[in-house]
Amino acid sequence: MSMQGGERLDSGLLTEKTLRDLPCPRGLPLIGNLHQVRFDRLHLQLEAWAERYGDMFVVRYGPIRGLVISDREAVQRMLIDRPDSFRRPSMIELTASDMRLKGVFAAEGEDWRRQRRIVAGALGRTRLKTLFPQMQVMVGRLKRRWESAADRQEPVDLCRDLMRFTVDVTMQVAVGIDANTLETEGPVIQRHLDKVFPVLNRRVNSIFPYWRIFRLPSDRVMDRALVALEQEVGDMVQATRERMAADPDRMQAPTNFLESILAALAEEGSGFSDEEVFANAGTLLLAGEDTTANSIAWAVHYLTGYPEHFRRARDEVDALVAPGRIIEDPEQAGRLPFVDAFCNEVMRLKPVAPLQILETVTEMNILGCRVPKGTPVTILARRMATRNENFGDGSDFDPDRWLVPPGERHRPHERQAFIPFGAGPRICPGRSLALLEIRMILAMLCHNFDLEAAVAPDEVGERMAFTMCPVNLSVILKRRTGA
Repeated sequence: MSMQGGERLDSGLLTEKTLRDLPCPRGLPLIGNLHQVRFDRLHLQLEAWAERYGDMFVVRYGPIRGLVISDREAVQRMLIDRPDSFRRPSMIELTASDMRLKGVFAAEGEDWRRQRRIVAGALGRTRLKTLFPQMQVMVGRLKRRWESAADRQEPVDLCRDLMRFTVDVTMQVAVGIDANTLETEGPVIQRHLDKVFPVLNRRVNSIFPYWRIFRLPSDRVMDRALVALEQEVGDMVQATRERMAADPDRMQAPTNFLESILAALAEEGSGFSDEEVFANAGTLLLAGEDTTANSIAWAVHYLTGYPEHFRRARDEVDALVAPGRIIEDPEQAGRLPFVDAFCNEVMRLKPVAPLQILETVTEMNILGCRVPKGTPVTILARRMATRNENFGDGSDFDPDRWLVPPGERHRPHERQAFIPFGAGPRICPGRSLALLEIRMILAMLCHNFDLEAAVAPDEVGERMAFTMCPVNLSVILKRRTGA
């Protein structure tokens, strides 16, 4: 099968180009461009090459030719065509399978379709109302932590504190545990996760599955942590089943992700195994932390750089929230149009996923080029969202672009070029939760604190780990004056 212009074409169609005909950075024999790329700044290197070679070019990773693309229309068709024509890279599925974490994030085909329905329901908007009181408690804890830092006149390590907050939210959402890492060392399960995550990140970005041949010391540490994690989650599953048996109302109104999964598992024909319960709970615990934390951190970085936008956000929150308080209900969190516009602009310029990597399921035609089955395809999401033809004055930070009614716009504003949570059938199922967390933290910050940068803006860098995180970002908080 092939794809061009949104239509499927016959696989035997001869096209004018192959991957060898596309521009490619000059590399070395055998290793290609491997010596030129570092994963922690891969997004920056690919974006720089795109400025030179255009919307579609090739990078050679040893013997593998990977396609790099930032054409908006082609990217949209690719994302919509998942999972039939494109999938996540095979290494993700292989890694997840070996670590018993093949949940909805790593699953493909029918496995993904079956799990997606249940997982999306467990993370749906209606669940947020049930979780909101616990989230208020966690926002209140972060507020007290920052008040203490302000009183001590100490710079705040944003990424560290926000990671603790998102860990607490994720633990509550996933398994109904109040981890309280903001005020304590947290439960044992979090220490197991801390050992699993770095190895997962390294394996996913490996060229080959080295761990099947030899194991590094960190792999052996991870093996022990994974066994302990399975035991911890298994105990939680058993306790949750007993709690739901004693309180049948929880079957109809689950209070967390695990209860929702077990309720679905109890339905005849759900086809959800105990292994998949662990895989999806474990995946949520691992994946729900740094993505949201880094999004909030980048937003605070821009608040320090644009005091006029900070004042606008504060005025908007002040009109809704009583002095010294925090957001009181989900509906109130939804009435912050400027805060939402500000966050959209941050995610456009500093997306935690500046690139997304897919793999072709079949041979296909992409923009007139024959692309073989199994080809890695890297989407440059940030480049797509900052090109002037998609967003006017694309490199400028301008939250007001999101507030102009469609009929009154005088410059490009292509929403389809803005994909912070992906797009198509595999759009992130946790996006509503992430956006609620972002709104609540930024509203609490603007409403209760004065803010200034602890380092110069140009000293804050970007580093790719599992997501794009800020480096050297700290701020100075002061209790609000003149309220």
